[in-house]
Amino acid sequence: MKAISKSLFVFLFTIISLQVVGQLSFERVVTNPNDTTETITDITAPQTNLLSTEVGNFTFGPASRVKFEIVEEGSGLETTYFKVADFPYMKSDGRQMLPHDLEDGEHELLFYSVDQNGNQEEVKSALIYVDRRGPQVTPAFNKAPANFDNGLPVFAEGVHLMLEINDAHVDVQKVTYSINGQERVNSEDLYHIDLTEQLSKVTSEEVKIEVIAYDYFYNLTKEVIEFRISK
Repeated sequence: MKAISKSLFVFLFTIISLQVVGQLSFERVVTNPNDTTETITDITAPQTNLLSTEVGNFTFGPASRVKFEIVEEGSGLETTYFKVADFPYMKSDGRQMLPHDLEDGEHELLFYSVDQNGNQEEVKSALIYVDRRGPQVTPAFNKAPANFDNGLPVFAEGVHLMLEINDAHVDVQKVTYSINGQERVNSEDLYHIDLTEQLSKVTSEEVKIEVIAYDYFYNLTKEVIEFRISK
């Protein structure tokens, strides 16, 4: 009799426990019907565009910074990455410059952004030009040399000399010159420099003109022009 009562007690206890667990397991959570707040998941990647440099295009000098415009209206920007040539990807914060040993010329720049929700945009590309060369300095005489002496051209008196300064990618910023070691002159004209008057005042037969031309990025070219004037 006691065994039957004990078994009955265990059976009833198990049934009651299952009912309680069932109620706890399947109890519905009733939300406030007046709460209109929605949970929105950001699944849209940022959109990144390369900004032009200080010269108004995608020509970069040795000290030009790589800057981007990023549109991110969701979770917020996490990081922007970029790479050029065979160099590894770098993080961008608007202060990075291109690798200092990147060669002069045209290169492909790759870049993309990631937001704080892990959404990554597709890699974009842009063609850029790296300018590490100074302007070209070309001497233009009004006549051919009468002869050569130890490799130096010899001109008759009255020779005219025009310096042509040219830069294929950016503006010329500054040009200075010195004749026979005299005080260096800052030229007011940056592209066409007429030295005819200065040459008429030279008393020696040998002439040595040292020209330094700077472009917008302050890449410089040093050109030495040597010749003789037959007196």
